[in-house]
Amino acid sequence: MIIVVGGGIVGLFTAFFLKKEGADVVIVEQGRPGDWSRAAAGILEFTRFVINRINVRSYPRRYISMMLRGDARVKTWDWGWISTYLRVWGEEPSQEMWEAVRALGDFSRRQYRALAEERNDFDYAEEPLYEIGIDVGKALEEAKRDPLSPKVEAGTCCGREALAYLDAAKLSTDAFIERMLKELEGVEIVNKRVEEVAGREVWLEGGGVIHGDGVVVAAGYWARRLGIPVAPFKGYGFRTNAKADKMFVEMAKGVAVVPLSKWTKVTGRFDLDGTSDHGPSQRVLQRAREVLGDFNVIDMAVGYRPCTPDGFPVVDRIGSVVVVTGACRLGWTHGPALGKLAADLALGRRGVDALSASRFRR
Repeated sequence: MIIVVGGGIVGLFTAFFLKKEGADVVIVEQGRPGDWSRAAAGILEFTRFVINRINVRSYPRRYISMMLRGDARVKTWDWGWISTYLRVWGEEPSQEMWEAVRALGDFSRRQYRALAEERNDFDYAEEPLYEIGIDVGKALEEAKRDPLSPKVEAGTCCGREALAYLDAAKLSTDAFIERMLKELEGVEIVNKRVEEVAGREVWLEGGGVIHGDGVVVAAGYWARRLGIPVAPFKGYGFRTNAKADKMFVEMAKGVAVVPLSKWTKVTGRFDLDGTSDHGPSQRVLQRAREVLGDFNVIDMAVGYRPCTPDGFPVVDRIGSVVVVTGACRLGWTHGPALGKLAADLALGRRGVDALSASRFRR
């Protein structure tokens, strides 16, 4: 039996691939599986990693600008993460890292397509993502230098000049989680908070221990307890009745909009904030209404994106425990591939060296 700690999108895909291999799987998740991943917009960017490049030299200045205009805040001061961030600030990824990221995108796109071809009950569609509120000419030039060679062109959205990213896709995060839970029927789910992982044992809050043949920690920010530098960047997602014809991101206001069959998803914020204070959610709605006009909210979800200091994920074995975390803003985009890599490691197969946590221990 293999225990998967964490029932977010990466944990669900890890369990999915383990089950396909015939393994007995137990998911340990303090809430309902998938709830911490529902907040995401559902935008998939298979060949565009720029949104995760938080350690480029210009990023701190941009983030401070977001804070000054009230569109970001810092409430979690993880000094270990910050010191590692300062050490890797400005470092360029290796060619091996870019090859690993390209492989993550290619595998994940094939997996989403296969699931949608079998039964598209999660609004999967491949269509352009428009970025407005940016210097389009500059963005086109930057895309030419991008190691992943994203397909982009100038376009229009909301009556404004926009960058059209052509390799994008979208899905309903809520509907996809329901699909995954159906795929995982028969997998045992333990609704408990994890206190500690020790070898092949998982210790639960309030007492109780689960013993397995292997353990995968896919619990985002919780992985810091295993020595992985990862921090929580909180975001908010709203299901709404807003009207929109295209999937787009208003970069100047920090709002993403994804029209789906039953609702329009509106998301925003990138706060270094692991607290339960969700006051900034109202700022997201304010910014969204500046773009979309008035609309009604169906519900709100909160997510804590786990980000490493360089923005690239970690899939590694720490002692006898497999850890997969750090996908940052691309957890949904790379979820299938990260889950497959974690499952492979748990089954004794070789991992991807570029995604090892050892890069932070230099």
